[in-house]
Amino acid sequence: MPSKRNSERSPLFVGRVCALLLSLLPALVIHTPRPAAAAMAQTSALPDRESVLEIAEDEDEEVGIDQGETPPEASNTPRHTQLDGLIGYRVFSRDGYGGRAAPYEDLHPGPTGGLLFNNLDRKLKYSLEGTYTSEKDYLGDFLFDRNGDYRFHLRTESLWHNLDQKPLFSPEFKLGRADSTSLADYVASPDPTAAYGLRVEQDQARARIKIHEWPLHLNLGYWRLLREGTAQLRYADHAFEGPTNTVYGRSHTVNRETHEGEAGFDAHLGPIDLIYSFLIREFRDNAGIPRDSFIARPDTTGALVRGAGLQQHNEAPDSRFLAHTVKAHTSLSGGLVGAASYTYGKRRNRSALTDIHGANGVSQVLNNVAGDLTYTPCKEFTLAVKYRRQEIDSDTPSTITSSFALPSTTIPVRHPIDTRKDVLTSTLTIHPTPLVTIKGEYRGLFVNRDLVRDPDIAVGWKLPENSRTHRGSVAFLSRPVKGLRLKAQYSYMAVDNPSYDTSPDERHDGELLVAYTMPNRWGANANYQARRESRGEIGRTELFAQVTPQQTLQFTTRPFQTLLAREQASDTVTISMWFVPIERVTLSGGYALLRSRAEQGVLLTSVSTAQAPLTQDTASYTSQAQVWSLGAGYRPVDQLDLSLQLQHIRSLADFSPVNSAGIGEISRSSTEESSLAARADYRFTRNFSCTLHYGLRDYNDRVSTRYEGTVHSVTAFLTATW
Repeated sequence: MPSKRNSERSPLFVGRVCALLLSLLPALVIHTPRPAAAAMAQTSALPDRESVLEIAEDEDEEVGIDQGETPPEASNTPRHTQLDGLIGYRVFSRDGYGGRAAPYEDLHPGPTGGLLFNNLDRKLKYSLEGTYTSEKDYLGDFLFDRNGDYRFHLRTESLWHNLDQKPLFSPEFKLGRADSTSLADYVASPDPTAAYGLRVEQDQARARIKIHEWPLHLNLGYWRLLREGTAQLRYADHAFEGPTNTVYGRSHTVNRETHEGEAGFDAHLGPIDLIYSFLIREFRDNAGIPRDSFIARPDTTGALVRGAGLQQHNEAPDSRFLAHTVKAHTSLSGGLVGAASYTYGKRRNRSALTDIHGANGVSQVLNNVAGDLTYTPCKEFTLAVKYRRQEIDSDTPSTITSSFALPSTTIPVRHPIDTRKDVLTSTLTIHPTPLVTIKGEYRGLFVNRDLVRDPDIAVGWKLPENSRTHRGSVAFLSRPVKGLRLKAQYSYMAVDNPSYDTSPDERHDGELLVAYTMPNRWGANANYQARRESRGEIGRTELFAQVTPQQTLQFTTRPFQTLLAREQASDTVTISMWFVPIERVTLSGGYALLRSRAEQGVLLTSVSTAQAPLTQDTASYTSQAQVWSLGAGYRPVDQLDLSLQLQHIRSLADFSPVNSAGIGEISRSSTEESSLAARADYRFTRNFSCTLHYGLRDYNDRVSTRYEGTVHSVTAFLTATW
């Protein structure tokens, strides 16, 4: 979940933190620190909280585990205790729609607060931290460590997100239909609700406990993700057959929960460390399945294929995922380090549909294997080889039943696609001198799929059975003089049988970086990144339509004679600088340009007739964003700090298809976002201070005024430190 914690959110929240602590203490869970170099197998099996179907592709991750051992501490380590508290109030003023100007702000006035308590000594360490901005926006965090034998971590966090209401098309229009020579009506049914918003909450509890004097640790964990609020649901009662097609916009209640529990252990067995973990994750949609009225639909001959009535749609099915992971690795400090892992996982669909039967119980089985080998003969050379393999086997029924299907309620289901993915990475790092690093890498991705084509479907998405990707890169890093850092990197990628039409079959990437810092005087940073990618052949299937003597349409499939092509260029430039012109004054500034342009041959339809053959058009899409920023800090006296930050963002997007009047106009975007933040901090004494913060954010849309608005905020708070 994205998180925003900036200077104006200093306040803390204690009530919710304490409630979470009390509710979770009976079942405290353990946290095993798992840096990228320690979590390969687990990560490859469970890549993120939302999906378990992608293999881990982090090029820098390793198989292993951080045992979390604490180095011996000196017996005379001093005890350190810190207590900070603050309390304040925040007010808002809004002109127009504020959801775009401040997308992650709960735009209601109210009190704010904060608390930080740290205690650090040789054997006992604990920390309590919290910020409270509103009942929808807060953070609480508690850490406890007793001599490295018992470690606990509790965390709760909530973030508010203002959501837009997307307009439907206007005006209504008529268009041809496949079952009759008459025209069909296209109608929009918008939602009168104007404001939507979503609160996202994360709760986490981790624990790590050493079992007596044995080389064994018990690891427990719990994680919860909650999304609640209202959002716009857009759906359509639409087909190429029938007299009316309606697009709906409705206010939809969101109440979705994901719960995850984890238990395992890690043991040091001589030259080998062994780790085991079990994970269970459940997703639940507590809002229920939408049910609305749909009209009856015929086929091209006029025979009914779907009945009318109240029907379920847009289900977010409940699901459960179970995974077992076993890892082993040698000592991480040796010149030769080996690691391996295996994960078995199973995801099961727990659909609650009643109109359609057969989706409940559909499952996918995942098998992930990983191995790492790192060889470091001396400090100048390091060679690392990594291998990843993931297999996904899907199990679906051959048919499902629908209460509204006609003439038979039984509907055949296409065979699922099973996949096997292999990733091989080899990295060589050379340090000819302590100030120079040369790194070369090869990465191969090999994908195999079964049952990718359905012979009963003439036109549709057809994935390739095999796809191979080869990528090589070389990087040069140097610090020739003190304060100067240089980096140059180039990579080339070639793909055999790309999976998607927007996937390239050839790509070049380059990067240049120069950074210099003179402590307490000035510093500058310049970075340029470029990407060029192309796709030489994109195939299409043409659907040739003819009118039969019975005045019905008959379709014949054939390959489109011309292969389409695609090219894309992306450039990113960033420049930043800071300097101290005089004592007590610091100035900073920055500029960034992000630009991407794609050109691709397109077919605006796949259906052709003798009178209207298919023609290829060339479409281009350009997106660009520019960011300007200025900052200043001034300390007129030791007790007073003043700061000012200005930022302006200008972005545009333009889609320019040929011979398609109107499409470019409705897809064009040109916006400007401006922000100002001014802050003053005054310290009365060593222990007490006050802060006043003013913020202004403005959103301006040059194409439509629908989302334009300005938000002003003022926050004042007092801080005490002991």
